[in-house]
Amino acid sequence: MYAYTFTGKIHPERVIFSVGLELPFFLKHLNFGLDSETSLKFENSVVTIRLKSNTDHSKDKNCNLETLKNIVEGNVRLTVDAYCFVKSYSYDVEITKVVCADLEIDYTFGVQGEWNIDKDEQLTNAEFTNLLKLFDRPERVFLKDVLADFRRSIKYPAATASFCFRAIETIRKYYFEDQSTTGNDRRRKNGWEKLKSEFCLQDNEFAEIQKFALPNRHGDYPTITYPERERIMNFTRSIIDKLIIKLNTSS
Repeated sequence: MYAYTFTGKIHPERVIFSVGLELPFFLKHLNFGLDSETSLKFENSVVTIRLKSNTDHSKDKNCNLETLKNIVEGNVRLTVDAYCFVKSYSYDVEITKVVCADLEIDYTFGVQGEWNIDKDEQLTNAEFTNLLKLFDRPERVFLKDVLADFRRSIKYPAATASFCFRAIETIRKYYFEDQSTTGNDRRRKNGWEKLKSEFCLQDNEFAEIQKFALPNRHGDYPTITYPERERIMNFTRSIIDKLIIKLNTSS
């Protein structure tokens, strides 16, 4: 049995959030080696979570440290959301570090969603500039929602697929749908076909994102691993990138 301690912060920074006792909650994910009582503490906006697991998450292929962190953060966010509902606040939580003395783990989590995205400063600046150019025309305002949802897909791991799917749907609705087509179902169907045809996409390429996004919409959150999240974000990014190229070319 390994003892893991996660720490993090409550945002925004000007918030001083404390609870005068440790809050017990049960974290159970048998597929990921979790089945134990867990303690949660908030003190001066610092979050501390202690849990025990039979799994070495630094080596486990299915539930690595990033996946474990996402599971833990989702449960902590539930507690924060409950408090925010009672007070009508908009706090958020970020888990930043995990320590496990048994396994000699002292790991700080990064802020990047996709580890396989590695761009130097020159390429980053070029893509950033090309993207900002697109906002000089009012009919492209829908892009702000696309980018916002992609950012949310990184920030809220349990809902990664849902936000990514919504970003793609926004592209479909505002760029590929013919608003003069009567009948919502036919307009959406035609929009999907145009999007897939334009970007050379097959129906089976949407299988993984739909696997998680559709349950999310109905209040079900199947545990998503980091590799699954990365593939879904990569897929969504590829569609957004193709749209950016298309819009810049047609300017």
